[in-house]
Amino acid sequence: MQIRTRLWLGVGASLLVGGAAAAADIPRTDDDARFGLPQAAQPQHPVQVAQGGEGGEGGEGGEGGEGGVSASDAAKDPVAFLTALDVIAAHYYAGRDAYREGEMQAAGEMFAHPIGEIYVDLEPVFQARGVPAFLDEMSRASELALAGRPVEEVTAAADKVLGILHKAAGKAPDGAATPLAVEASVLADMIDRAALQYLAATRTDALEPYMDGYGLLLAARDRFVAIRPQLAKTDPESAEQVTAALELLSKAYPTALRPADMPVEPGSLLAETSRAKIALGRITR
Repeated sequence: MQIRTRLWLGVGASLLVGGAAAAADIPRTDDDARFGLPQAAQPQHPVQVAQGGEGGEGGEGGEGGEGGVSASDAAKDPVAFLTALDVIAAHYYAGRDAYREGEMQAAGEMFAHPIGEIYVDLEPVFQARGVPAFLDEMSRASELALAGRPVEEVTAAADKVLGILHKAAGKAPDGAATPLAVEASVLADMIDRAALQYLAATRTDALEPYMDGYGLLLAARDRFVAIRPQLAKTDPESAEQVTAALELLSKAYPTALRPADMPVEPGSLLAETSRAKIALGRITR
């Protein structure tokens, strides 16, 4: 109750603030060029995870909320734990990049969403796993964005949350599966969520489903970059299928802001991402 009260008095109240911000000129990395992304999804991280089991599935946002993110599952299942971290991270990737494009209000709200939707329920799980509370850092990113602070200040606040999430990945619970199988399950889930969000975005003019999907793409891409060498060695075909899926997702989400015309046919995107999901499912558990 104390956490929820702080949420509503802090970030909730700040949603009344509006404004605009200038976009930043962010250099591209080699991986950005590879997947057609407009700018770097930083900071990247080598994922550290204990061995674990399977997680749930489900689209994010318009296709079913933070589907599959369960506190009880995250407490014992590394896939659920890492999925929760990645869905939070997706909001900060999307909000950060949208802010750079001048979408101040949308960015602030994007930073705020996972606080009430995920963090509040999972904070006891994080703390039990040795992850220090980071509600204040999440709230600060939202408040700075909604207050129209300079781009570099908001970017630093978002990247601070991303850094915390990346460190928290090393606190995932133990389980029975191999680390690569855990990573593959989380990656498959992020790819699936991104595709489902694109489908949702084609059914509405709202910006949020598109931004959600864009962030999920960056979360998936970040995790793939970290495991790609091992995945390519273990199952080259899976690595190729994931690469193809991420390339098409990158075309579907060319920037953090929704394009006037959705650039990819949803059916072809769902088919491509389904092939990647099936390929990742072959990784030995």
